[in-house]
Formats: sequence, C-alpha cells, structure tokens
Amino acid sequence: MSAVRQRAPSAPDSADALSRGDSGARQSRRWLQSEIPIGRLWETAFGDVPEEAQPAGLRTRGHDLVGEDPLPRLRWTVNRREQVWTPRLAHLVEQANASQWNASLDIPWHAAVGLDDEGEDAVGDVFTWLLAQEIVAHEVPSRWLPEINPAFLEVKLFLSGKVMDEARHAEVCVKRLWLNGRGPTPTSAAGDQALAPLVLIDDYEHASLLVDVLGEGQILDVFKIVHDLAPDEATRRIVLLSRRDEARHVSYGVARLRHRLETARDPEAVGRQVVEWIAARARSSDEFFELPELVQRALGVLGRRVGVDGRERARQFPDESNRFRQSRLEAAGLPPRALRRVRELFAR
Repeated sequence: MSAVRQRAPSAPDSADALSRGDSGARQSRRWLQSEIPIGRLWETAFGDVPEEAQPAGLRTRGHDLVGEDPLPRLRWTVNRREQVWTPRLAHLVEQANASQWNASLDIPWHAAVGLDDEGEDAVGDVFTWLLAQEIVAHEVPSRWLPEINPAFLEVKLFLSGKVMDEARHAEVCVKRLWLNGRGPTPTSAAGDQALAPLVLIDDYEHASLLVDVLGEGQILDVFKIVHDLAPDEATRRIVLLSRRDEARHVSYGVARLRHRLETARDPEAVGRQVVEWIAARARSSDEFFELPELVQRALGVLGRRVGVDGRERARQFPDESNRFRQSRLEAAGLPPRALRRVRELFAR
C-alpha cells in the first residue's frame, strides 16, 4: 500500500447533520445510539485510508502480514481511494443499515387489490418502466462489488446495501405489476437498448456518475410525481419508501464526486471528464431528457383521476429534472467551466 494516507473523520455524524441529510433520515436516527458505529472505528488505525491498495489478499485496513509468503493476487481493479471514497461513508452505511424495509410486510398490498382497469393499466405502464430502471440500478453495483479492493471496506458495505435496496425495489415493482394479474406492459427493445450501456461501463467513476448521480437522481424525481398521482396507498407507499433509499444512493454519488474534485490534482481535468461522460450519455439516450411516451400517457391518466394535469406535469419534468441535476453537480463542486458546459447540454 502507498505510504500516503488520509485519516477519516474522528466522529460519526451528529443528529443535526443527519436531520439535514437524505430524505427520510429522521426515520433512522436509531443508528446514532449504536455502541460501535463505523465512525468510532475511524478513531483507531482503521481510520488510516490508503491512497492506493495492492490488488492482493483478502484483508481490510489494519490487518498486517507476517512471514515471507506473498498474498494471492486477486481481481480487484478498483484500488485507488480517489475512485470510491467520501468521508460521508460512515453516515451512509449506518443510515442504510437502519433504514431497511420489507417488501412483503411494509406495503399495504390490500389497498391496491381490485383497482379498476383504467387505473391498473396506468400503474402497470409506469411500473413496467420503473422495473427496468431498478434492474439496471441493481446490476451496476452488483457488477462493481467484486472489483473494489476490501481495503475500502466501507464502500463495499454501502454498495452491498445498495444492491439489497435495488433488489427490494425490483421486488415491489414485480409484485405491484402482478398484484391484480396484469404483469408488465409489452414494450419494444428500445428501452433495453438505451439502458444496456450503463451495465457495460468499464470505469467505476463513470458508472457512479451516470447511475448514482444522474440516473437515480432522475428516478428520485419521478418517484415524487408518482407519489402525488398514485391511485392507491400501496403504490404511494412503494414509491415513498423507495425514494428514501434512492436519496441515500444519490447522496453517495454526489459526495463521492465532491471528494474526488476536492482531492484532485487537476479538478478542471476531472470536470472535463464528467462533461464528456454526460455529453455521451445525452447523445445516446432520449430518456436522458424526457420520460417515454408510455409513462407520460400513464401519468396523464393518473393525474386526471386526482384532478391534476399529469400529462403537463410529465412535459414539465425535463426542465425540472435538469434543474435538480444541475443542483446536484453544483453541490458536488463541479468547476465553473464544466458547469457552464453542463448547462448547455441540459438546455438541449
């Protein structure tokens, strides 16, 4: 391991900091009473986070080697702190642990049984699209978990929780789709073709930007619309609980990027790379800017049932989503020149 190290913060987040954090954080304050939160471990030698770790062995920080035998070489490809780290990891891991919910027991499924055909068809269209998004959000961290060096154990812990979250989101989508016997709406291959490149990204920072910050940020915003227009309490509860999870995922993505920029030798170069990744994604997917027609039409139906112009809400979504995207990149500390270029891309 490199001799250059960074000591992690010496204490976990305070209750005040937690209350200002992710949506739903106040519901999981109980981790603050933990006898041994991760933040306390950072007060020991475990808090010395290496700048770079050897791609060998099955060891966390602080596990010294005795003897002359070498450690076995393994498939860790993400070995640099700058790729994955944020000082918020102690908070995020503990908050994720305390925020787990149950897809079978925590949703009032009975509230959606027997929904009329019009409402069920619209919900089915929305959840067909959401299910594909959740499958991607599950596949991407699953793909990277085996490649991240265990020297950065907190990252592996957080991503493991994220995989659990996204699996649960996929589960509730499937259960909602089949609750009344309908199943997913038949669709073309276009959606799969638009999402597949995200699963195939071969750079962790690239994947984190597009999935954690931009992709899940978009779903976070869509969940808000679905919550407001939901025709039953089961659907409303699904998106409420899922939205709390997604807020935590976005928080990691933003914090990771911010730490990357703050510690970079050349933040401008990192900013240019971020812009290139966003521009490439914008060129390859229309859904980067607007919701598919299937979802827009369904939101129109759901909105009409509650006295809201859901179709207009969907038409306004790109501008709203782009404002949120921009605010997240600003919060991440993207350099001014890169931010100006991002604004140009979002103004398409």
